[in-house]
Amino acid sequence: MILKNNLYKISASNIEEKSFNLELVPDCVIYQAHFPEQPITPGVCIIQIANELLNELLQSEYKLTTVSNAKFLAVINPLDTAFVTYTFNKLVFDEDTTTVKASVVVSNTDTVFTKLSLVYKKQ
Repeated sequence: MILKNNLYKISASNIEEKSFNLELVPDCVIYQAHFPEQPITPGVCIIQIANELLNELLQSEYKLTTVSNAKFLAVINPLDTAFVTYTFNKLVFDEDTTTVKASVVVSNTDTVFTKLSLVYKKQ
């Protein structure tokens, strides 16, 4: 399932800064199941959003191969936090650009929600 325009919408992007401002969609079916009346963004969805945004940023198809590190520091409840920012702080490519290591931070102005270290392979 593609999460873009279902779980989130891109409200702004800054390609130079490698960041995306997202608006969460609280009436998405995922939030109805996770959890009714107390929605929480699932960790797997946080990682999938990073994947979709990386592909948009690089204008190429990369597949997630490894989650090297995932720190979930605060809950993302779309009723309390309507907007989040995904920032790719670091992108390291191998010599032939088939593999990229990404460092991603999910935050808003007040809180860092998640820090991710991910590895992708070009499709």
